[in-house]
Amino acid sequence: MEIRPLTLALFLALSVCLRGAAGAPTWPSSVDELEDIMFLNTGYRARGFAIPVTPCSKGAGPGRIAAAEYIRTAFHDMATGNVFQGTGGADASIVFELGGDNPGPGFPTTLTTFVPYLTSRSSMADLIAMGVYTSVRSCGGPVVPIRTGRIDATEAGPLSGVPQPQNSLGTFQNQFSRTGFDTTQMIQVVACGHTLGGAHAANFPQIVPPGSAPDDFKSFDSTQRFDEKIASEYVAGVSTDPLVVGPSQAAGRASDLRVFAADGNATITSMADPATFASTCQAMLQKMIDVVPSGVTLTDPIVPYDIKPVALQLTLQAGGSEIQFSGEIRVRTTSRPASQISSVQLVYKDRTGGSASSNIVTTSKGTAAGFDHSFTFYAFSTKISSQTSISAFNVLVTLASGATETYDNNGNGYPIQDTVMLQAPQSCKTGSQISITAAVRAPATAANLVLSLKVPRSGIITPALQSQTVALTQQSTVGPYNIVTGTYTLDATQVEDTKFDITSGQASDSFKSTGDLASTCTPLDSTGTSSSAPTSSSSSSSSSSSPASRSSTSTTLATSTRPTSSSTSSSPPNSTPSLAGYTYQGCYTDSTSARVLTGRYSTSSTMTYKSCSTFCAGYTYFATEYSSQCYCGQSFANPTSPAPASDCSMKCSGDATTVCGGPARMTLFKNNAPVPSNATVAGWTYDGCYTDSTSARVLTGKYVPDSALTIEKCAAACKGYSIFGAEYGSQCYCGNAFSNPSTKVAERDCGFTCGGNALQLCGAGNRMSLYRKSA
Repeated sequence: MEIRPLTLALFLALSVCLRGAAGAPTWPSSVDELEDIMFLNTGYRARGFAIPVTPCSKGAGPGRIAAAEYIRTAFHDMATGNVFQGTGGADASIVFELGGDNPGPGFPTTLTTFVPYLTSRSSMADLIAMGVYTSVRSCGGPVVPIRTGRIDATEAGPLSGVPQPQNSLGTFQNQFSRTGFDTTQMIQVVACGHTLGGAHAANFPQIVPPGSAPDDFKSFDSTQRFDEKIASEYVAGVSTDPLVVGPSQAAGRASDLRVFAADGNATITSMADPATFASTCQAMLQKMIDVVPSGVTLTDPIVPYDIKPVALQLTLQAGGSEIQFSGEIRVRTTSRPASQISSVQLVYKDRTGGSASSNIVTTSKGTAAGFDHSFTFYAFSTKISSQTSISAFNVLVTLASGATETYDNNGNGYPIQDTVMLQAPQSCKTGSQISITAAVRAPATAANLVLSLKVPRSGIITPALQSQTVALTQQSTVGPYNIVTGTYTLDATQVEDTKFDITSGQASDSFKSTGDLASTCTPLDSTGTSSSAPTSSSSSSSSSSSPASRSSTSTTLATSTRPTSSSTSSSPPNSTPSLAGYTYQGCYTDSTSARVLTGRYSTSSTMTYKSCSTFCAGYTYFATEYSSQCYCGQSFANPTSPAPASDCSMKCSGDATTVCGGPARMTLFKNNAPVPSNATVAGWTYDGCYTDSTSARVLTGKYVPDSALTIEKCAAACKGYSIFGAEYGSQCYCGNAFSNPSTKVAERDCGFTCGGNALQLCGAGNRMSLYRKSA
């Protein structure tokens, strides 16, 4: 009887449950940005961090496995650390150390992929660590706990220290001891790192002679999944690991053979068991990314919030008597589906701590999912008195059963400050200049704009983060608030990707994005005789997957008229954008904090429609933006709406006769060729996109992993069952009934293509493309 897969499944389920059972975090927290990046893989407000490693076999070219490159980047970054001296380790010093001990394209590709996520709240070192969690989970491995607080190095570490294949066993032991790993742990972390990927002839010709393997690449084991095969095949004497067998032996570079045999094969033999391998790697990979310089204090491991406020914004209204309060509440629905939730309300207190007379109601906005958790977002927008205002709120969840649950943020309430607030409708960007308006509650008058700028560095892939402070000047008084303004001119590369805070004393309205600013500043009427101020830009809503049917409720965007950007000519091209094989959809809105197309992204100084469409081959949509940016997607990951054609007036960086969007504006095209869709299979009927959970699988009759999965193969594997679901591009589940609750969700949630047929859809993370046996 084969019981190992069951044992491993139980371990993985337990590891997920333990993360869910950890102490609930208190909001706001220093981990909030990274928590989003970690858990919002697909759906509404998806961050898309897992896209480059999903499915596990995905890579930047033949023989390239992005997930393996993520893990290798983290190891090489850590490998020059010294726990005895308290120096180096996981500090992103690898950005200064490319080449030499860090050869090949995998390292620069990985670091470049992480750059868009680099902010004052997500260091490159923390992003490299996050890459380990993401790649391991994408490939079916355990949950590697992620602690945050790593500080990026400002220079290279020691010039050498990364273990090399030609090293002696004694050298290996010394190198790993320096980073805190004894001989047993050395064997374990090497095996964990080498369960994915392989060796390339271009980097190691003495190990993989050029022309000796397909794509000049040889895998470490027989699978490209995070499993025990690297160990079990070695123990069974059938290893194909190029660092164990083959030319590496004669060349003195059979490093895995030397390492695995260091204790008489005892450790590697124990790791041949799937559950042991998974639990060991969970511990060793966490240990690897937690090697940090002395003086760095890491947080507790990130766990998902059950309730998390999102995009909260107070906005002073015309006349000053009212404040608009808008935002969203993210509810974790991993173990309790959204179908069991009747309503979500905010029960708030005024600025003196008194209870408000009525609750704030919300409406369902969208769903999202990660590897192990699912979420539903509930949006709200209301007006409150500027005199009594708000100081905190609790969240009241009413279930379909009538029962209620109150979330009070660990007894603290969810705090809201009204001392200083960005006035988004009165703030804007024109070309490279941003104009910021804020409201500061009297008697305070002083406020600052604090920008976190990404500054390019010569010869270094990643930019530096530099803080710039601009004093805001008082212009007027509206109700109980003083209105302050200021301007700043950004570099062209910073216009769409700069975070900023508005501060006054100890109060701050923080982590705003220049990419969300409109292009026209709307005046704020101090008399209250004008029409209502526009709603927050976060309050747009749509669930349609067709751009033509999308409409935004964001008055700020809908009523603004964007002036010609400094990057456009005085007379931009007048012809309608066109490209053979594609249909031009129009000019559409986008947001740096919630991208509409999240499949792929590139930027180029020679951007054209053709180059972007080639880059996005196989995707339903492509869009050019801000002259030099290209985005791809099968569907819309976040809301968008039509914008005036004049908003998309920036010339393409590679073709001045065409326009490539504008600031937060996309020139959008749809592919006329066949694109991925839900397959038709004889004897089966497609039923829709359904939720799933790794801790409570919906279909438990049979499970078939297959990196070359198609809907037909899944149907065949589930012969004898009445239901099957294709998930995550490479997973097939069978059953006769739902073993655990599942909810039918929007089709856009099932956006992963099948590993064996790029024109078929096979679910997504915690999402199944579900089929039922036809009557």
